[in-house]
Amino acid sequence: MLRVTPCLFFLCILFEPLQSYATTHCPPEEVKRDSPPKIGNYVLPASQQPGPLISFGQNIIKESQKKTFLFSDVFFGSRDHSIDIIPYGVYGLTDNFSVLLATPIAASYKQKKRHSSGLSDMFLQLEYAFYNENTSQYGEQATLVTNVSFPTGSATKRPPTGDGSSSFFLGSTFNRTYVNWFVFTSPGVILTTSHDGQRVGNEYLYQAGIGRNICTIDSEWIFAWLVEANGRYTEKTHIKGYSDPNSGGNLIVVTPSFWISSKQVTLQFGVGLPVAQHLFGNQTKNKYLLASNVSWLF
Repeated sequence: MLRVTPCLFFLCILFEPLQSYATTHCPPEEVKRDSPPKIGNYVLPASQQPGPLISFGQNIIKESQKKTFLFSDVFFGSRDHSIDIIPYGVYGLTDNFSVLLATPIAASYKQKKRHSSGLSDMFLQLEYAFYNENTSQYGEQATLVTNVSFPTGSATKRPPTGDGSSSFFLGSTFNRTYVNWFVFTSPGVILTTSHDGQRVGNEYLYQAGIGRNICTIDSEWIFAWLVEANGRYTEKTHIKGYSDPNSGGNLIVVTPSFWISSKQVTLQFGVGLPVAQHLFGNQTKNKYLLASNVSWLF
């Protein structure tokens, strides 16, 4: 059974030294009782502060705000690759509740000598921030995330560009942001459904990360780095009651990334390396990941 306890333990170890650092480096005259000073990560509003590149969630923005994204990634193996382009948009229904709509595109999938491309499975996501707390040293937030995907991709192409059936996601996030530091964790699960006797295995996500502000320029730009660990355990695919021995497994990718943001724009790019992968049966192992994300706030 999947265990996410190490992620939480990792964060607990970090909180104490990070809090001590924030206490000794915040100018006393700028500290407010109910919020951190407007320096470092806090020179820009929450929607423009550093966040994860690969991990899900943490897309809470102000009521009626709109934010568009263009995410892309390239996963390379020894005999295959997958290139995805994912345009998506976020709308703030309230200050604590956002909706996200994504239209993933399989730009190029290669598996041995087989190639495919086309639309992947679209999904609609809701995120609710049920906890917000601000002190003079840090701000923290916890959210619930749920989404539903639609079978707009193809399960018959080789390689497939979709699962062939709808799936449902449920997860949560927790983050704490200091003037100079940022930490988060986010466990979740993807529950799949069957179509024509085939069901792709459920997926269990366990994620955590830490980042640090590098510098700010004229209270207009934030430069930061982030390192996140993204774990994914996938059950085996079932076809007409039988499990596919060459499917499923566990993969953990560590991705350092670089972040730039202004009052309207965010830019982020990183390189991910698998640090652990136990894939069931005969499957090609992953070598590395390239990812980027660009957004515009309206």
